[in-house]
Amino acid sequence: MDGVLKSGEKQGDAEILREFSEDKKLVRSLQSRLSSLGGSQAAAVRELREVSSRLSSSFRRVKELKVGRDSETAVVRELKAKREEANSSLKEISAQLRIAAAAEKEATSKLSHGKNARARKSSPSQLVSEIAALELTIETEVIPFEKEKQLMKVIKEKKKRLDSVKLFSEASKSHRELFRKFSGIRMQSNTFHRELQQRAAESQKLHQEMIKIIPHLKELRERRKALLEQLGSANAEYSAADSSLKDKLHELTSLKEKLDTAAAEKKQAEIERKESQLTEKLKSGKKLTTKDLMMLRD
Repeated sequence: MDGVLKSGEKQGDAEILREFSEDKKLVRSLQSRLSSLGGSQAAAVRELREVSSRLSSSFRRVKELKVGRDSETAVVRELKAKREEANSSLKEISAQLRIAAAAEKEATSKLSHGKNARARKSSPSQLVSEIAALELTIETEVIPFEKEKQLMKVIKEKKKRLDSVKLFSEASKSHRELFRKFSGIRMQSNTFHRELQQRAAESQKLHQEMIKIIPHLKELRERRKALLEQLGSANAEYSAADSSLKDKLHELTSLKEKLDTAAAEKKQAEIERKESQLTEKLKSGKKLTTKDLMMLRD
């Protein structure tokens, strides 16, 4: 009966030892797994920070480009409006200029016929002075009637020439002023057009640069999403492995306590067996040997 119990106890100890050994192997495996997962987590966190930083930088750049593009586009719209206004004024002045040119041509034509041809070389002030001098002569001098008639005829002719000269001068002046105004507005229109083209080109350049960054933004977003999923999965695995490790460590501690208890009980039983042997030997009057004394000391 005692032999059966002892055999059962040995079998129990062996089972505990086997389980303890298996748990130790599993603990080492879990520790290795945790180390690997920890490395993966750290790598994922580092890359996630890098990707997030690049994503933020790219977002800022896109925002800057968009602000710049929109600003240039707004200026383009303003310049278009100014150019259209200038072109509208040019059309209006162009019509006035044609009328003025026709009036100047007609006035020139009148000056080009007969005695009026000489009037082109005379200024209005010169003709006025000549007319005044002739009128003064008639009023202050005693001259024959025929000569007076001739002078009156000359005065009449000079007045006609004066009217023609005035008409030509006014038409010419109007034509020049309108042409000068037309040229100034046309220069403005050309300036608006050149600046508009420059601004439009800059707006397009900024837009193209922004468009190039957008696919990169998409890639970074997808990579960040994948890293977050990877990190979430690694965290879950780490948590599960850590929980399993704690459980196994708890089992190891329990098994160690059982083994220690069994070893202590075995040692105590051995001591009691030796003491019983020595007691029996002393009762029988047998002499204790050095080995017996050593056994007692142990």
